Amino acid sequence: MNRKKLKRRSFWINTFLLFFIGILTISTFSLMTMATKKDNASTAEANKVTVPTKIMFNTSESDIPGIKIVTETSTDASAPFVLQYPQTEYSTHNKAVFQYIERAKENYLTKTQNGKVEGDLTISYEIISHSSKKYSIALTTNRVIGEASEQQRIESFHWNLETGENFTIKDVLENDSKHLMMLSTLVRHNLYNNSTLSNEFSQDKIRLETQPTWENFDQFVVTDKSITFYFAESEEEIGLVNSIVTTIPLTTINELLAEPFQLLIEEDEVTQAPAETTKKVALTFDDGPNPKTTVQILEILNKYDAKATFFMLGNRVQAYPEIAKQVREEGHEISNHSWNHPDLTKLSTEKVQREIQDTNTIIEMVTGEKSTSFRPPYGAVNAAVRQQTNLPIVLWDVDTLDWQDRDAHQLLVNVKRDVKGGSTILMHDIHQSTADGLDAVLAYLQSEDYTFVKASDL
Repeated sequence: MNRKKLKRRSFWINTFLLFFIGILTISTFSLMTMATKKDNASTAEANKVTVPTKIMFNTSESDIPGIKIVTETSTDASAPFVLQYPQTEYSTHNKAVFQYIERAKENYLTKTQNGKVEGDLTISYEIISHSSKKYSIALTTNRVIGEASEQQRIESFHWNLETGENFTIKDVLENDSKHLMMLSTLVRHNLYNNSTLSNEFSQDKIRLETQPTWENFDQFVVTDKSITFYFAESEEEIGLVNSIVTTIPLTTINELLAEPFQLLIEEDEVTQAPAETTKKVALTFDDGPNPKTTVQILEILNKYDAKATFFMLGNRVQAYPEIAKQVREEGHEISNHSWNHPDLTKLSTEKVQREIQDTNTIIEMVTGEKSTSFRPPYGAVNAAVRQQTNLPIVLWDVDTLDWQDRDAHQLLVNVKRDVKGGSTILMHDIHQSTADGLDAVLAYLQSEDYTFVKASDL
């Protein structure tokens, strides 16, 4: 009996031991498997963290003595970049450029979350020289973040290659706020009439960006022939939006420039209002004729026995021949202002010829007399445009901004601010506000002993 009980007990003990050994084996195997997976994952994660992004630097000589080019390249698959920028012999200048590069790079990596969002960053450079040993650098930043479209910004830096001194737009324009105001008007005209910008930038935006403040015009590059301005709204730090770009020939603004930047122009190249001691002013009206406002202006001119010069558009002479004829019959001067007011510096030679010649033809056909001079739209003129006409080119030195303000009272304010002996005053005979404000302008000028002459008289 005892032997049977002992056998039965041994059977259950052995069974339990076998079951426990099986459970222990399975548990051990599972723990080993999990540990292996964890080790593998840790190893992979460790490898991911410890493999650095490779950034390569290269420095090379440029074509300009004293300037080296730095190229910085990242091979990061999600957030690559290629940055090229010049270095000079002057630490202050280099620091400004380097700070811009670092801000652009930091902002880019922040927005890509250091590679979690795909992106691309490229900064390229252009070195622009001026004969006065002054140089400009334009850094063009192109950036893509995720699904966003490409964004661009252009930043400029300026220095004298011999002295290392920086220069600004104030130095270019003699630190004269009146010069800045005239430049602002011309730039705004150019941008308003740039068809490629019309879909992207509203006139309100352009007007805001080109307000006559030094800060609005601090992004520029200047050559011996032209000055280019870049306008762009900034986000925090180095956020990007597409830049607005416009180029102005120096011949258009030569009288606004400081001496080191001025062009040497032959006297017969451009007819400008010279500085005179006598108090003569030339009243000029652009963009007409207009059947209502031109006639009203003629009545006011007659009241003050004043003669003026009307720079007419060929298409409006064609539309209102009787008004053009009346202007001439009342003793005023009629001159050429192109056929339909384009920026002639952006047209082919054939189109420029057609704009000028067709207008000369219609003026002579309607009035019986030839155009006496030529005023390019927006004052935009270059050597190619000059070659298409023998007429003297007449610009202005007093811009009433009547096209912008459309305020009869402001017309006199703007004239008072800038007029002097020998001035050529720019107005437009197509605006009702100009017609309404002209009487006060002539009354003031007459009270100040100014005499009214035609543009050709100056």
